[in-house]
Amino acid sequence: MSLSQFLFAFFVSWCFLSSTHATCNVCNSVNNLTCYSSTQMQACNASGTSTGSPTDCPSGYVCVSGTGGVLCEPEDSTGGSQADCQECNKCDSSQTFACTGTSTFALCLGTDTVQNSTGTCADGYVCNINDTQICGLSSGGVAPTCSYADDTTTTTSTTAATTTAATPSTSSASSYCAAVQSQGKFAVGNDAYTTCRQYIECSLVSGSWVGQTYTCPGSLYFSSSASLCVGTMPSTCSTSVSSTTTTTAAPTTSNPNAYCQAMQSQGYFPVGTDASTTCHEYIYCFLLNGSWGGQSYTCPGDMYYNSASKLCATDLPSTCSTSVASLTLNGVNLD
Repeated sequence: MSLSQFLFAFFVSWCFLSSTHATCNVCNSVNNLTCYSSTQMQACNASGTSTGSPTDCPSGYVCVSGTGGVLCEPEDSTGGSQADCQECNKCDSSQTFACTGTSTFALCLGTDTVQNSTGTCADGYVCNINDTQICGLSSGGVAPTCSYADDTTTTTSTTAATTTAATPSTSSASSYCAAVQSQGKFAVGNDAYTTCRQYIECSLVSGSWVGQTYTCPGSLYFSSSASLCVGTMPSTCSTSVSSTTTTTAAPTTSNPNAYCQAMQSQGYFPVGTDASTTCHEYIYCFLLNGSWGGQSYTCPGDMYYNSASKLCATDLPSTCSTSVASLTLNGVNLD
């Protein structure tokens, strides 16, 4: 390679990394918003953490973070704006995964939408949307296609606590009601896929406070303001923060019913990332008489379950690569 060719390649690479290393997932203090993807923005809470469901920009507009705040501006075609987060939270061509940070990713499950999933690349690997193995070795020349401005990935926000010392625990409904000493319905937590669907109903019976935990049916959420189960996700719910106030045991893939209760969706879902065991398995979730149930299955012979095609296939899925360190789906750890 000649010197001029090398300099040109370096310049292109620098421009590419600069555009993806802009202000993804970093809250802008001007209007308390952040760019979630090239065409989506997300609200931030008081602690400066992005929360709630992403909001789409109008057609032909892209998300840009600048001195005027986070705004949807006309796309760069004839002097328009260059989008931030161009390769962040964007499902790959096979609809298997999307890079969510320098070394983190999420599953797409055969759709163009990022699911409530957190995947981590092995040490020394970075997420690249064009890599068939999801994570590529950085020392081998693979560059991350979604680096955040602080270069820290989103793992800190996915483990943030949602309670303070002054907030009574919701792990026991009756103890919670004894602490708040008020009749009514109260939200359990702010995890959009688990505790945001739950509430505690408190009542005073014969001079003693009692409580009962309930889960909204189907895909409904509990609204504190309306004191009802509603179809629209409340602004207090977060898709990036795992609540520490959950009142139910953590679901596992060894318990299909609990697994499907966490999924809250009918269909086929992966079990794990171990090429010799769990990569051959999958769980079918269904809603029966208002309750979520699940059934475990194993692909025949030496076939593997592919989360994108939702079929048993002969090729080892990229989620079962040794470059993947960990993976969760709706709070369920996929071993």
